[in-house]
Amino acid sequence: MLDKIDLKTKISKEEYTKRMEEEENRLGFLQRAVRDARIPVIILFEGFRASWRSQLISKVIHALDPRGFRVFSSSKTTERQKESPFFLQFWKELPPAGQITIHHRAWYFLRNEHAVGDPDEASEWYDVSFDEINHFEKELVQGGCVLIKIFTHISKKKQKENMEKGQETMGSRWEKLTPGGIEGIDYNAYRDVYETMLTATNTDLAPWHIVPMEDKRTGTEAVFRVLITALEEALKDRQRPVDPEKGPAKDLTIPDILSTYTPYQPMEQEEYSKKLKKYQKRLEELQFELAKRKISTIVAFEGQDAGGKGGAIKRLSESFDPLGYRVNPVSAPNEWEKQFHYLWRFWTKIPAPGEIAIFDRTWYGRVLVERVEGFAKISEWRRAYEEINDMEAQWVKQGIIVQKFWMQIDPEEQLKRFQARENDPNKTWKITPEDWRNRDKWDAYVDAVNEMLYRTDTKEAPWTVVEANNKLYARLKVLETMIHRMEAVL
Repeated sequence: MLDKIDLKTKISKEEYTKRMEEEENRLGFLQRAVRDARIPVIILFEGFRASWRSQLISKVIHALDPRGFRVFSSSKTTERQKESPFFLQFWKELPPAGQITIHHRAWYFLRNEHAVGDPDEASEWYDVSFDEINHFEKELVQGGCVLIKIFTHISKKKQKENMEKGQETMGSRWEKLTPGGIEGIDYNAYRDVYETMLTATNTDLAPWHIVPMEDKRTGTEAVFRVLITALEEALKDRQRPVDPEKGPAKDLTIPDILSTYTPYQPMEQEEYSKKLKKYQKRLEELQFELAKRKISTIVAFEGQDAGGKGGAIKRLSESFDPLGYRVNPVSAPNEWEKQFHYLWRFWTKIPAPGEIAIFDRTWYGRVLVERVEGFAKISEWRRAYEEINDMEAQWVKQGIIVQKFWMQIDPEEQLKRFQARENDPNKTWKITPEDWRNRDKWDAYVDAVNEMLYRTDTKEAPWTVVEANNKLYARLKVLETMIHRMEAVL
């Protein structure tokens, strides 16, 4: 792709000045239009060293309202970030609706430096595949983000000239910013890596825009044209009428997984008390061992209303040192959370190395309540299975334990628990009119749960269906499952 770019193109100073005055004003206008349309925008700059990326970013932000953007640099990645899943920092840096995030290199820099850099310093953390990057970008774009990828291209001769100028201008500071110096940059090696990168990640949803920076004026003006065109197209897309989605919501090929479980399983109080004490003691020991090895754990609970999630979470969390775990109750997204991709609020709550995160309801709301209640479009919840599997696979790749529980009760048991809550002054807060409305859609939820289990039960992040009519049995099954999972990892 780089061979197709004419690096000899030049624009006169007079023409540059004329165009830039118009284009800076246009870009400022489009920023305000994007804000009003609540479109999140990501602008990513990648390219050869000494191709003036920092100066380009400065020129772009000069045309923008400083209240509407943030700039991030992947060259400032910390050791703590390297202990987390690769894409975590970029999920945290997503722009809210109507805002712009500008990345100086971003995820490509980390991937490429791993390929070209010192093997002794290379970490497996950097070894993310281009397929994984494509999946990440696809999720962002399909989730509503505008992603504009700009690659700055220069010749080997020009790179050397620019680096010599930088060294002359910055003096001793140059070595701190460029540890390898001029001799430490292998232009040909980076060009090979960039060619591979550009070819592998130039997708319909997230195409590359290669701009020639041999002449700074030519490249700068080209960048502004790219940004203006991309934002204009994004605004047009939002104005186009959306065709109503068609097709049945239920996939008739999905097996009835829940019917293979008997919701009631016997458990006597004496046996329960004895095993509860034993299991909780073992979980306390396992938490300590996992913390020593910096192995994190994510425990996800889903289930029918009144399915016993709270009771199971209480017995599980009682086993742990409170300084090493956190329970995350999940409800409908608030106004702030709605400004981001639906997975953002879960990425930002994953545990620190060696800690435990327990979720009372989860990211699976997209394929459960949002599907059944129509809060998500058919296309949105259908593609969510792949998005969720990708997310969990990334967590597991980093070494995080991911265990998921579905608390299964039958309609008769749910009715008993609803009525008991209404008649107990200390539990009336647990029952709402929404719970009764959801009960009327029992069959639709069963269909959604069966498809969820079928499409997202993976070896890396398995589901455990818990027969929960008997609360004592259900709680012990949860604890026993966690013990086996943690022991297997250790």
